[in-house]
Amino acid sequence: MKSETFRAEALISFFRRRKIATMEQLKTVLGTTVHMTVFRKLREISYASSCSHGGRFYTIAALAPFDERGLWRCRGVLFSRFGSLINTVEHVVTRAERGFLAAELAAELQIEVRQPLRKLVTQHRLTREAISGQFVYCAADFSKRNEQLHQRRTYGTAEALPFTRDPLAETSDDTKAAIILFLSTLDERQRRLYAGLESLRLGHGGDRRLAELTGLDVHTIAKGRTELMQRDVQFDRVRRPGGGRPSLEKKRLKLSRQSNN
Repeated sequence: MKSETFRAEALISFFRRRKIATMEQLKTVLGTTVHMTVFRKLREISYASSCSHGGRFYTIAALAPFDERGLWRCRGVLFSRFGSLINTVEHVVTRAERGFLAAELAAELQIEVRQPLRKLVTQHRLTREAISGQFVYCAADFSKRNEQLHQRRTYGTAEALPFTRDPLAETSDDTKAAIILFLSTLDERQRRLYAGLESLRLGHGGDRRLAELTGLDVHTIAKGRTELMQRDVQFDRVRRPGGGRPSLEKKRLKLSRQSNN
């Protein structure tokens, strides 16, 4: 019996139309249910997997219009000439003129980077130094690290991106009171997202400082920050399905059942 033939040309044609695809989409294109069949054909055309979204998206490297940093974003999915997220983070930080704060790098890549940064420091592929109460991530090479730290100290820890300045340290008591009043006009989701945004602006320790200012739970602020970073925002409801207090009618029905028992 003749074995079934799968053609890489079908993938090339698909990528030219759609640019990026998931494994399930590629299996459908080839008419197979086997992951390894897809990978064999991808290797024939020099593919790249995404460094965001857990590497679940694929493209043809030759079709990816990488920018001068070696990065390309398509429909919110990040690809890199350097492959994985951890390799990309290492490369971007090592090349940076002044290193990066975690919040700066997250804004640069538009993805959560704290875990890969910690791992790279643990593996001695990057270093970090505390400057003005904030951790600056730098190259592992001694001379490059010293130059990055010199530039950072010269220009200030929060000059690379305006939003990384500490807004609370520069805010008057009247303004802080106005922020608290403003929060009281928002619904639960809006408060969480606003506080999460301000936490991102503060950088390291932002969740705790916003909790102290606003009275919001630190976990609520962390949840808002995570939703923003992962673009996981529900636009049509305050709580996710199933959340919130039970309706008044459900309460009455529950009380009625309890009284009957």
